[in-house]
Amino acid sequence: MKRILLSALFIFAAIAIMRAQDADAQYAKELLKPGTMAPDFTLLTADGKEIKLNTYRGNYVVLHFWASWCPDCRKEIPDVKKLWNDFRDYNVRFIGISFDINKESWVKTYWDKYQMNWTQVSELKKWKKETNIDRLYKVVWIPTLYLIDPNGRVMLGTVQIEKLHAVLEGLKNKLNTSNPDVAPQYVGGDSAMQAYFMENELYTMKTRKWRVEANVLVSLNIEIDGSTSGARALEVNGLKANNPKFEKLTPEEQQAILIDAETFFKSEAMRLVQRMPNWKPAEKNGRPVMGKITLTVPFDPYQKAGKKKD
Repeated sequence: MKRILLSALFIFAAIAIMRAQDADAQYAKELLKPGTMAPDFTLLTADGKEIKLNTYRGNYVVLHFWASWCPDCRKEIPDVKKLWNDFRDYNVRFIGISFDINKESWVKTYWDKYQMNWTQVSELKKWKKETNIDRLYKVVWIPTLYLIDPNGRVMLGTVQIEKLHAVLEGLKNKLNTSNPDVAPQYVGGDSAMQAYFMENELYTMKTRKWRVEANVLVSLNIEIDGSTSGARALEVNGLKANNPKFEKLTPEEQQAILIDAETFFKSEAMRLVQRMPNWKPAEKNGRPVMGKITLTVPFDPYQKAGKKKD
C-alpha cells in the first residue's frame, strides 16, 4: 500500500513539474527576448504620480503584470511579496502593472487586502483592447514577470515566478545593497513636514469627541524620483483620550474607543505618507537611489488644521 501511495505521489509531482515546465512554452513565447531593450513607459500610480521606467536605470527592475480580477494573480501575490521582501535591501526595484479598470477594486486589492508595498501603476483601461503597455511588452497572459537589467535590457520574461527567483538568487553576489551616502530629505525640513501633516490629517468624529491623540511610527521607502512606497505602520505611541468625560466610561467602552482610534490612526498615517510630496531622494556615488526612513506622524484633534472624517 505504501509503495502504491509513493508511486502516486511521484506521478503527481512529475505531472506538476511538467505543467510548470510547459507554462512558459505555452504563455511566454511572445514575450520580449533577453537582450531586447525594455520599452520605456510612463504610467500613473493611484494618486496620480508619474512612474517612468527610465528613471530606474542603474537598478534591476522586476515588472509584475497582474490584475485584481485574475485568480492566478491573486494566488501568486504571496510569492511575489516574499520575493520583494527577499531582495528589498538590494538594488532591485519592483513595479506592479495592473490591468484593472476599476480604481477602487485595484487599490483595495493591492493595499487593503494584500499590502503590496512596492510601486503600483495602471492605465485603468481594458486589457488587450485599450491598454498600450501589454502591446509594448507582448503580455498575453497574467501574471507575467520581467526582469530588466541596470542598462535597461530584458534579462528574463516569464510566467513562472520560480524562474525569476532563481535568476535573482544567481545574481545576489553581484547585487548592491541600497545603503546611500546621503539620506532622503524632505524639502523644507521638519517644519515643512509637520505643516504638511497638520494641513492634511483627517479625524473621525470619535477621535475628535474624545480628543484622542497619538504618535504613529512609520517606515517607508523614498524612490529615486522622490515618490514614496512601501509604507508600514510600525507602532503607535502615546495613545490617550484627553476628554475628561472619558474617565466616566466603563473600561470596556474606553478600550473599544482606543482600539478604534489606533486602527484609524495607523491607516491615516499610511495615507498621509503615501501622498507626501517634496522628497529629495537619497544619493549614492552622486546618483539618486532608493532610501529607507522612519518618521513619526503626530495626531492631535485640537490641531488648528485638523479635518473631520465621518
